Amino acid sequence: MVKRLMGLHIDTTQAQTVEYAGAKGKGPCRRQPGTIPGIELPLIVTDENRIIAGFLLFSAASVLYLLSNHFPILEPRQLPMWAWDRTIPFLPHTIWIYISEYIYFVLIYCLCRNTVNLNKYLYSFISLQSVSVLIFMLWPTTYPRELYPVPEGLGFWTNLAWTTLRVGDNPGNCCPSLHVSSVLLCGMLFLNEQRRKLPFFLAWGTAIAVSTLTTKQHYIIDVMTGIAMACLFHWIFNYKVCYRPLKKV
Repeated sequence: MVKRLMGLHIDTTQAQTVEYAGAKGKGPCRRQPGTIPGIELPLIVTDENRIIAGFLLFSAASVLYLLSNHFPILEPRQLPMWAWDRTIPFLPHTIWIYISEYIYFVLIYCLCRNTVNLNKYLYSFISLQSVSVLIFMLWPTTYPRELYPVPEGLGFWTNLAWTTLRVGDNPGNCCPSLHVSSVLLCGMLFLNEQRRKLPFFLAWGTAIAVSTLTTKQHYIIDVMTGIAMACLFHWIFNYKVCYRPLKKV
C-alpha cells in the first residue's frame, strides 16, 4: 500500500523505505540493520539551493583549513621521513596536477544529479574537514620544504603558482592529507550514481594524490591516512546514517 504525504511516497508495507521527492534518479534511504539509531539528517540541499550550498560548503572548508594552517595551537613538528619519501623525486611542474583539485571539486559537484547523494557528500565533506582540522590544531605536523627549493627557469605561470602556494599555504596540516582525503571522498560520489564516470575521476584523483608527494607537500604516511579518512567518512554517511526530508514551514 502506497500513500502520498507531504510530497513523499511512503510504502506502508515497507515502512522503513522512503524515496524522497526532489531526488533525481533512484535514491531511497533504507533504515537497514547497522545504521545508527535515532540519527536522521535533514536533506538540506535541493536543486534550488545547490549553488549557494556548494559555495557555503567550500567557503567554510577553506576558512577552517586556513585557520588551522596559520594558527596552530601547538608547535608543528616534523614526522620521520621514510626511505620512499626521500626516493620520490621533486617534480615542480606537477604543481598543476596538485592545484587541479579545485577544478575537480567544482566539476564533480556540478555533475552530481541526485540530491540525496549531494546531501550525503555535503555532510561527509564538512565532517571530514572538521575532524581533520581538529587533528591539525591538536597535533600539528609540518614538512621540511626547505630541503626542496623551487628551481629557477620554470616559467612565469609555474613560478606564480609556486609562489602563491608556498606563501598562502604554510607547510603544516600534513597528517592526514586533507588534499588526498577530500579528493577521494569527492570522487567516491560516483559509487552511488553515474558509475561510468568513476574510472576517470578515480584516475584523476590518484594523480592528485601522487602529486602531493612529487610537490613535496606531504609524507607518504599523510597520503595513507588521508585515504583511510576518506573511506571512513564515506562509509559513515552512506551506510550508517539515514536522511529525512527537510520539514516544510
